Amino acid sequence: MKFSFTKGGLSAVSLAVLIALATPMAPAQAQAVRDKVLSIGSESAQAAGATSVEWGNVSGSDAEFVVEDTETSYENEGKETSVSASKVVYSGAKPTADGGISADAITATDLSFEADDGSFSVASLKVTNYVGPSPAKIKAKQGGSLRFDRIEATGIEVTDEKEKTVPIAAITMTAADYVGDVPRKVGFEVKGVEVPVDAADESMKDLAELGYTKLKLDAALGGAWDDKTGRLVVDQLSVTGADIGGVKLAFTLGGLTPAVVEALKQAENDQAKQMELLQGLTVEKLSLRYEDASLAKRVLATQAKKQGVPADALVMQLSAMVPMLVSAIGNKDFETKISNAAAAFLKAPKSLTVSANPAKPTPVAEIMGAAMMAPQSLPTVLGADVKAND
Repeated sequence: MKFSFTKGGLSAVSLAVLIALATPMAPAQAQAVRDKVLSIGSESAQAAGATSVEWGNVSGSDAEFVVEDTETSYENEGKETSVSASKVVYSGAKPTADGGISADAITATDLSFEADDGSFSVASLKVTNYVGPSPAKIKAKQGGSLRFDRIEATGIEVTDEKEKTVPIAAITMTAADYVGDVPRKVGFEVKGVEVPVDAADESMKDLAELGYTKLKLDAALGGAWDDKTGRLVVDQLSVTGADIGGVKLAFTLGGLTPAVVEALKQAENDQAKQMELLQGLTVEKLSLRYEDASLAKRVLATQAKKQGVPADALVMQLSAMVPMLVSAIGNKDFETKISNAAAAFLKAPKSLTVSANPAKPTPVAEIMGAAMMAPQSLPTVLGADVKAND
């Protein structure tokens, strides 16, 4: 037996929220904690713009209960979207003081997201220490009050409108040490994204030419924020690929105080105001590093073959061209660093790192001013360096 309600309207909600919202309507007179949680969940789904929600059997106690065969549908500008799960388990769920829902854990099995322009499925999704906003805040489109410690999804498949499917082994998000609704520490990791290389696809022609038949990629983000000093440290923002290589960005910014964070939220639709606020931040250090795992070697070998010259000869030609290409910078010391690093990398591709370590935290406004008024001074202002194979 299935139960349902219907309603018009639509509002975008996150994956974590969708799981929490896809819950049945409990009897209005019910007083059990489980039934209160389910009732709030149903109100939240309506506030988020669900056009319909269906569910099957509900079993369990206040401490842990199971909702089977959930399906929530949305419609926006004539496009339909539905989210379903064969089973959603709530552990330690209860209403919050402001009318939302909290739970020690919410686990969904066989989760499916279907839209007109594609779909994705998740074998298992678990959200730990979840706190969701109240129906009133969702309806008012207030983004706060959504918190979690960890979201982990495994067995993911993404299918586009052309029926091409990309499997992803796992996606993990972590958040900790909150200041209000903003976490001081965050982490994001994607593992095992497998993209087939189709030689007939024009956008993948170059990859096929380099000998790739499949791309296997990982990505990661990790950082921490000190709300007292306004210091943001991103240890890594990286993308790596088997038999390709990896790019890693790391940086430290200052001046990102809670007041600035709130001002950026308030200026969400005002780009000029956001730029003004961002110019008040300071750069402490910045680095961009590439580590080769055969991509550079493949590119050099392929280009040498096309030109009908030995790979060593091509490397010499490219190394000789670099000084001319960078001469427009107008900073001889930095030009020499680039030329030397490029020559070393081309000869034996291992790693290439561009970094900035200013003598003191430098305001973004000062950096932008130098870039516009005296670009040749920018490497000195930033304390820029370029190294190869370090």
